[in-house]
Amino acid sequence: MPTRRNILLVLTHGLRCDAVSEGVWPIEAPNFLKLADRSFAGIATSACPADAGGMLTLLTGLHARQHGQVNTRHHIPATDSLVSHLRDVGYHLVGVGQVQPILPMLHDAVCVQSPDAPNAGHCAYLDAMQSRGLYDALVQQRKQRERYGPFDPDRLLLEPDDDIDGYIGRAAEKKLREIADNTKKPWALIVAFTGPGNDLPPPTLYDGLVNPRLLEAGFIPAHVAEVDPLAELDYPRVMLQRLEPHQVGRIRSDYLGRVSLIDQALGRMMRAVEDRRDNESVWTVIASDRGQLLGEHGLIGHRSFLSAALETPIYVTPPVSAPVNTPNRDVLLSTVDVAPTVLDLAGCDQPEAWVGRSLLDLMRNPDSAATRPSILISEFGQRLCMETMRHKMVFEVKTNTVVGLYDMVNDPMEKDNLVGQPRGADVIDSLRVRLGEALMPLRALGA
Repeated sequence: MPTRRNILLVLTHGLRCDAVSEGVWPIEAPNFLKLADRSFAGIATSACPADAGGMLTLLTGLHARQHGQVNTRHHIPATDSLVSHLRDVGYHLVGVGQVQPILPMLHDAVCVQSPDAPNAGHCAYLDAMQSRGLYDALVQQRKQRERYGPFDPDRLLLEPDDDIDGYIGRAAEKKLREIADNTKKPWALIVAFTGPGNDLPPPTLYDGLVNPRLLEAGFIPAHVAEVDPLAELDYPRVMLQRLEPHQVGRIRSDYLGRVSLIDQALGRMMRAVEDRRDNESVWTVIASDRGQLLGEHGLIGHRSFLSAALETPIYVTPPVSAPVNTPNRDVLLSTVDVAPTVLDLAGCDQPEAWVGRSLLDLMRNPDSAATRPSILISEFGQRLCMETMRHKMVFEVKTNTVVGLYDMVNDPMEKDNLVGQPRGADVIDSLRVRLGEALMPLRALGA
C-alpha cells in the first residue's frame, strides 16, 4: 500500500448506529451495508452528543473540554484540525457540504450553510435553489423548522437533488469525477452532510418509504423528572409531554427517509471512486458527530447520554483489493479516533494533545485491542459520561454528583438507574477512581 493514500472522508450529522444496521428498522441502508462488508466497521461513542462540539471533535481530534465547545450550539473555526495537518504535508484538499469551519484551509469547496441559519449568505445550495425558483420556499421551511423542529415540518415537493443533502451528494460525486489523478500530490475530499439529524423532512421520493404506523411501537411518554439529570431537553417540555405514538412514527419515518437519501448519495460516491484510475489508492472513512433520539424515553433530540444519541457508526474502508481484519467487538471506539485514523492514512504524526487512537492499528493487528483505552469520555454542557465495557456513569460536573449509572450488559435499554441502589455503590466508588485517570490527559493537554 502507498505511504500517501487518497482519502474520502464522509461526515454525517446525527446518524445513529442502528439506522445503518441490518434488521433493526423496517427500512435498510443497502449501500452502507454493502460498504460495511469490506470495511473495518464498528460502533463509536460520540465524544460530544451536542452541536457543534461533536462535529468539531471529528475535525480536530480533541475532546469537548479541549476544544472548549461544551456549552454552545454555534460553529467555530477549526483552525488546528486534521485538514490543516493534511495541507501541511501536501494534500490537495476539496470540501463539499457543511465545511465552513475548515473552509480557509481548502483548495476547492462547495460550501453549504447549516439549516440552523435560515438566511445564511454564501451558501452554494441556496444559490443553486434560487436559480430553480425554490429559494423563498426553502427559507420559509427553515424558519418553520427553527420554530417547531421535527414536530410539524413544512413539507415541500422537492426532487432528491433539490434537498440539501441530495445536493451535497451530487456535488460530492461530481468532485470525485473532477479531481485530477496526480501521482505526485495526494488528494482528500471531505464531504459533510447536514443530516440525517437536521430535523428536516425528506424530499418527496423518500417521504413515507416506510409507513409511520409501523414505527409507533414501543413509544412511552416522557417522564421528564426522571430524564432531567441525563438530558438537556432540545425542545420545550410541553412538546414532549404532548407527544403521541402517531407523531413519533412520523418523526421516525422522516428520519429514516433522510438516512435513505444519504445512503443513495453514498452509493453514487462509491461508484465514482470505482471509476477513478487511482481507485486502488483511495481509502474511505465514514463517521458521524452524534446520534439522535427518536422517542426513546419519550425524548426527541440529541443532547443526552442515552445510547441512541451517543452511539454512531464508524467505517474505515480500504481499496477493493486490500484485505480487512474484522473488528474486535470487545473494543471501545470513540469519535476522537477519527482524526488520528485520517492522519495515519496520510502518513502524518498525531499531535500530542490528541488522545484518540488510529483504527489502522486494529486493522493491521487485532491483538492491539489490548492496548486501547478501557474508558471513554463524553461531555456536553454540565454533564460528563464515563463508559466502560459494562457500565455507563453520568456526572453533574458542577456538583460532582453521580446522576446516572447503568449496567449496559443486563440493562441495554437503560431503564434501571442504579444510583441510590446498594448494588450500585461499589461500582460508583471504583469508577470514580478510574475517571480521574481518564481525565488526566485532557486536563494536562487541553486547550
